[in-house]
Amino acid sequence: MVNHGVPEDLIASMYTTLREFYALPDDKKKQYHAKSTSSPIACGNFNVKSTSKQTFTLWRDYLRLYVHPDFHCPTKPEPLRDILMEYTDRTRKIVRELLGAVAESMELDRGYVEEALELKSSFQKFGGSLYPPCPEPEKTLGLPAHNDPGLFTILIVRDGLPGLQIGRQGQWIEVNPPPNSMIVNVGDQLEIFSNGRLKSSWHRVVVNKERERMSVAVGHGPGKDVMVGPAGPLVERDGRAFYRSMKYQQYVESQLTRAYNGMS
Repeated sequence: MVNHGVPEDLIASMYTTLREFYALPDDKKKQYHAKSTSSPIACGNFNVKSTSKQTFTLWRDYLRLYVHPDFHCPTKPEPLRDILMEYTDRTRKIVRELLGAVAESMELDRGYVEEALELKSSFQKFGGSLYPPCPEPEKTLGLPAHNDPGLFTILIVRDGLPGLQIGRQGQWIEVNPPPNSMIVNVGDQLEIFSNGRLKSSWHRVVVNKERERMSVAVGHGPGKDVMVGPAGPLVERDGRAFYRSMKYQQYVESQLTRAYNGMS
């Protein structure tokens, strides 16, 4: 997505302050180590993940924050809070416009979609990842293959290094976005709500041994307590629902606790 309207200096400031956070002494960051999978603030590095076939260490430093409807952020560095509040507010507005366009493409009323998904209280999660140079990149990953659980994920990579790969027909395709653009991933809830018209994006992150890479992703979901299922008017057109309904918070929790093993 180009011409998104988010100022480049805001994005640059966000990257600068995130690097300052990663550079903090370990004892300063230790207070933000996750107590559970649902901790509103979590950071760490080289964490272990499992798939159905193997367990391995992820080659990255990360910071994960729940930022809407309640905003959570570390106290240091001090500018980070205001920068992230502005950035995540802007991306929330972008996602509502995207969802409005999607609604029109499916001949659904924008108001119906906003109300059905409770977008005013949408659950928004910020994730910053720093991938250091890896001496043996073929033996690890930045992130294993997965689908995002929400509606849309807005992703920015500023350094021009490849890393994100999209799965298509058994192949991994490298994503090389143009400068000053945002990558938009479709998530599971949008596939469910559209009764399969939009497909959740299967993707992973690989690492390299030349230089570090940093990315920022903001996941946007419906309200936490929304029971998400295929939109009623689409079920009427299709003759049946192709997905069962589930409360969004339950879906997110199931994704956090299970092994990476393809789409739920």
